[in-house]
Amino acid sequence: TKIPWIAHEGTREEMGLLLCNKRRALSDIRQDFPEIDFSNIVNENDENFSDDRRETVLEMSERVYDFLVEYVRNRPESEMAVVGHSAWLFNMCNAVVDCGDDEDLRTWFLTSEIRSMKLTFTDRDQVAE
Repeated sequence: TKIPWIAHEGTREEMGLLLCNKRRALSDIRQDFPEIDFSNIVNENDENFSDDRRETVLEMSERVYDFLVEYVRNRPESEMAVVGHSAWLFNMCNAVVDCGDDEDLRTWFLTSEIRSMKLTFTDRDQVAE
């Protein structure tokens, strides 16, 4: 079975100000990485990047949440690898996902570091108050 490699705007590093975090034109990226499925990226140019302001932590948290709930939750796979940058992964584990007391998940991610976790999605109406 071929493993799909899928690009998604939801897993990008902090957006804004820093040009190193600005996405290149989609046509250029497709040419350089033909094995990647870019169908989730709809704009040719980086419409999410701002030259004059950086994405806030809250905005990134909302983007991470949307990626997990709207995309990951609806994927047919039961196991997958999500690849992202350290700030994005740190935000996911500290502001979006309840990692409990697992300090290994809540620390800063190092370059090329791999961590495993199991995500369980619960509908709000199923949460006991």
